[in-house]
Amino acid sequence: MGILDKVGALLPWRSERREPPPALAESLALRDDLDRWLQRLMDGPPDSRTLGGPAWMPSVDVTEADDKLVVTVEVPGLERDDLDLGITPEGLIIRGEKREEREDTRKDYRLLERRYGGFVRTVPLPPGLALDRAEARVKRGVLTVTIPKATERTGTRHIPIKT
Repeated sequence: MGILDKVGALLPWRSERREPPPALAESLALRDDLDRWLQRLMDGPPDSRTLGGPAWMPSVDVTEADDKLVVTVEVPGLERDDLDLGITPEGLIIRGEKREEREDTRKDYRLLERRYGGFVRTVPLPPGLALDRAEARVKRGVLTVTIPKATERTGTRHIPIKT
């Protein structure tokens, strides 16, 4: 007898075990299916080297100042040559690959928590940035991309009319 059966036996209105009505049983089954689906979605795509856990994806912070936008990305263990940056109408595209390095092939691993593999991360960018003046640096496992805001022109500009 399980704990719920014991508790149910103590309550006078739950003294006997009954099956839920069919509509409620279907709703409960649907809820269980949805919970499993959401859990798989949150776990991310499986990666055989991480025992079925989510694939590696770096964390990103985007901060805005008066004159620039700064994108900071955690890329531990990656060097400049492991990263590729691009800017498209969709935003800042960050590609990278963390390669597994094993020197001793005689070791047997019982647990492998470090994650390896490639990633692509797109960071949407707001309008009004001087994309051609973007700069990037990587230092101690942190990639910093600085994009200045476009300078607004003050005053009136003459527009010639063509015939």
